[in-house]
Amino acid sequence: MCGIIGGCLKTSVPVHDINESLDSMSHRGPDDSGVYQDGNVFLGNRRLSIIDLSGGHQPVFSEDKSVVVVFNGEIYNYIELISFLESKGHVFKTRSDTECLVHLWEDYGTDMCQFLRGMFAFAIWDSNKRELFVARDRFGQKPLYYTIPKTGGVIFASEIKALKSLAVSLDEIWNISDQAIYHYLSLAAIPQPMTIYSEVKTLLPSHWIAYSNQKLTFGKYWELNYRPDNNLSYSDAMENTRALIAESVKLRLRSDVPVGIFLSSGIDSSIVAFEAAKIIGDSLNTFTISVPDTNFNEAPVAQRTAAFLGVKNTYLPVELDLEKDVYRIVEIYDQPYADSSAILTLRVAELARAHLKVVLTGDGGDEMFAGYRRHISAHYLGYLKHWPGIGLIGEVAKFFNVPRRSKFGLILRLLRCAGAKNAVRYLNLTTDMLLEKDKTKLWRRVQQSSTESFLTEMNSHSLSGLRSQMDLDTWLNLVSDLLVKMDMATMAGSLEARSPLLDHKLAEFASTLPDKYLVHSTRTKPFLRDAYEGKLPDEVIKAPKRGFELPMASILKDQLKPMVMDTLGATNSKVSEYLNHEFVTDLLAEKVMLDRNWGYIVYSLLILELWLRAFD
Repeated sequence: MCGIIGGCLKTSVPVHDINESLDSMSHRGPDDSGVYQDGNVFLGNRRLSIIDLSGGHQPVFSEDKSVVVVFNGEIYNYIELISFLESKGHVFKTRSDTECLVHLWEDYGTDMCQFLRGMFAFAIWDSNKRELFVARDRFGQKPLYYTIPKTGGVIFASEIKALKSLAVSLDEIWNISDQAIYHYLSLAAIPQPMTIYSEVKTLLPSHWIAYSNQKLTFGKYWELNYRPDNNLSYSDAMENTRALIAESVKLRLRSDVPVGIFLSSGIDSSIVAFEAAKIIGDSLNTFTISVPDTNFNEAPVAQRTAAFLGVKNTYLPVELDLEKDVYRIVEIYDQPYADSSAILTLRVAELARAHLKVVLTGDGGDEMFAGYRRHISAHYLGYLKHWPGIGLIGEVAKFFNVPRRSKFGLILRLLRCAGAKNAVRYLNLTTDMLLEKDKTKLWRRVQQSSTESFLTEMNSHSLSGLRSQMDLDTWLNLVSDLLVKMDMATMAGSLEARSPLLDHKLAEFASTLPDKYLVHSTRTKPFLRDAYEGKLPDEVIKAPKRGFELPMASILKDQLKPMVMDTLGATNSKVSEYLNHEFVTDLLAEKVMLDRNWGYIVYSLLILELWLRAFD
């Protein structure tokens, strides 16, 4: 696990500027660093040593030194790849997963990513071809940002702060993107490939870029296609899923340092712990957090699950300092990011790092196996949209202004969704923040393209109501929110997080499961629960879905109220340059948006305000 930078420009970059950029993300790699330069080409790396502790120094070279690589992430099938590449005549100088990359490039070029099973962002420079190749993993677990300087070429980095350091050294000036903020007001995160800066893009998951002869080309090497297999029996589906999860966990336990597990009370992390315990036994370490003065206390159930599995459990009590924590989120995440669970993730990562360097998580289970309550809603709403008059009922429901958390509020929200198009339905079911009809009235700057249009372009396939929701949850919510949260929070504490339920082979199989297997009751993830019934405690199998989040609405009205009023409430607030200030004032006074996700909207604006004050 590392942080990488690099680029190909018309002039060379001073080593001092390269090292300054690397130092800005030393938290990603406190164990080692390395730099390579070939005229106007440079690569740099900060390393967190996990595999081949003594021999894995980067950059890594091919046998004749013509190919060089810097790498962030893990290639879990590296042992098999080493054997395969040695059989083809390649000579390895290390036993690290990084060295596989240069030899795969020599033999397969831009097709090399097909062989990789892992999470990664890497850059290869081929001095013979004079070609720079950069690629990112299938789900985008590891980040990669890039920009094209005014003078030409390309530069990239694992974090925006490191890329910005390079851009400053090149006298580049970046501008805040109104379009990114416009989408953020609906999504609480900036959707990839956009960033908060107009000049900076994120390399999309499953994509690569190549730069040669002053030309930048793009490619895509993988796609997750939904193809339900209605001939697959339920029992065979469960058996195949268990086998694939077991294999995925086994691969992700490969490490030259101890590996632990983030264990919650939920089904996903409990499954990961179950499969790991079969391999490691009673020496497996699991870690569970508890937050005082909230309802978020998963420790009792997690501790009983650990005892059931016969593994160790360490209880990590999280003491929150909310105002300080909010400022840290603004500083660490590089751009506006309003998922409040990042506060918890950041704190637990820091606590776990005192015990080990690598943890497994349950990330991805909800997206692969329909784990959100909104998936159940989307499934049944997919049938309702064909009912005559349902759209009219949905329109009438909009006029009722009742709290969204009430039973009547839930019913009205579902009615609003019933007659809505897919993009609006997705926003209502997911973030439930500002829609286009709101923003056209409140936005104070040049009109931007609607978020609904952006979602429609992303989700243009002919899919069922369930699969449409799952598709956007994967390629929008997972990619631009949840995986960003986990990567930035864990790497801020120099901790590596691995996600067995995001193995691409498991995902490919999950995409063949018929809708009726994924939703056949009012339970979330009934398929996974059935697959592991009898293997985990009943209280885990039968427990309702619990969100990993803070009660932000009540916090904003209590502990964070002074901060909110001093920043958002100020007449000269930065947010008021984008949104009507009267709306913001009414929002803080709880006069508007009570039928929406009021706490999410206010917290998103608070983060935006603090970010603009710090970085505008």
